[in-house]
Amino acid sequence: MPYRAILIGATGAVGSALLDELLAAPLCTGVSVIARRPLDRAPHPKLMLRIADMNALEAATNAALAAAGPIDVAFSTLGIGQPRKVAREEFWRVDVELNAAFARACRARGVRHFSLLSAVGADPRSASYYLRVKGSVEAAVESATFERASFFRPSLLVTRQIRYGLQDKLTQALFPRIAPLLPSRFHQIRVEHLARAMRVNAERPGSGAEVIHYAEAAALAGTGETVKRGK
Repeated sequence: MPYRAILIGATGAVGSALLDELLAAPLCTGVSVIARRPLDRAPHPKLMLRIADMNALEAATNAALAAAGPIDVAFSTLGIGQPRKVAREEFWRVDVELNAAFARACRARGVRHFSLLSAVGADPRSASYYLRVKGSVEAAVESATFERASFFRPSLLVTRQIRYGLQDKLTQALFPRIAPLLPSRFHQIRVEHLARAMRVNAERPGSGAEVIHYAEAAALAGTGETVKRGK
């Protein structure tokens, strides 16, 4: 069934790949993007961009949804890429408060399905601050009572370019060697595959809240990978 989408986080690695997926998808008839700055891409007939002050994200989302008309699905890939480089308060503000504001506005405007980029192990009661933040984001979205909420929980995200220097380079080189020894939810996934999984998932029926780990995401993306160990 044809659908229209709204997206925040389109300048990040997953968000950019997801926008590519949505613009190329025959079933997606339009994509509204809210961003802090212009996108580094050519204009597209299905793309509607709103440059917004993220400190007023709820109002900006309301305005974008009013201009776009009925929207069926919202996607958020918004988050701090390197949480250790910012204060805890800033990490919470971006990941929890901004996503909560976006979710509230989407729900108020009748969006039925919300898809969120989270992280493996997300839990609002976790001893890890990072995982506690990710779990709190999920809780905020779930409290908005969408007809359907999809929480994608990847582990290591594999990108074409090294984004965060030497540590990122070493992690992307070494982690795949130990991942086969771990439960499958900790396996690495390419950002393009994760983006495809998010798009495909939005195009299939569903209701309620769902958590999607590596195995489910790989199946949705059609990567052809066989999961042999764990969940």
